Amino acid sequence: MKEVMSSLMDKQGRLIKGKTALKLRVTECEKVSAINQELKEEIQEIRKQNEVLKTTYQNYESSLKSLQAKVQDGITDRAEGGLEVVRRKIQENTKVAVIEVMKEKEDLVRDAVDKKKSFVIYGMKEKKEQNKFTRELEEREMAKTVIKRVQDSTQEVDQEVEEVLGWEDTVKGVGNQ
Repeated sequence: MKEVMSSLMDKQGRLIKGKTALKLRVTECEKVSAINQELKEEIQEIRKQNEVLKTTYQNYESSLKSLQAKVQDGITDRAEGGLEVVRRKIQENTKVAVIEVMKEKEDLVRDAVDKKKSFVIYGMKEKKEQNKFTRELEEREMAKTVIKRVQDSTQEVDQEVEEVLGWEDTVKGVGNQ
């Protein structure tokens, strides 16, 4: 009888230890679940910000197209120097637009980095943290890429304007004959 009681007491002790271990695991899982939920919410917020940036980019792109249309219209005003004024305005507006996009993108990037540092994700490899110098170097490279693209599109507009002016001269030459 004592052996049976002793055996039951041992089993009860093991069950209590197992129960305690399971409670600890449940608590840990709940913490991880809460962190994952917060991360999901942060990802949703970043996606919303990304959509806003896409919309802003599309607005800038449509503005650039309307400016290109104004350049086409300004060809007739070339004699008064209107074309050069329009080109300068396009370049100024393009620079302002690029700076605004870069500032918005910079905030988004910094927010994402700060949020990444705030949370620990269990079971995932962490990306190596960049120092300020490296991050700024990458941001400069991104800015150079954006500026190069804008300059390329401005050069295309200039080429189109020169083509139209060439056609205009050709048409005037044919009309004078």
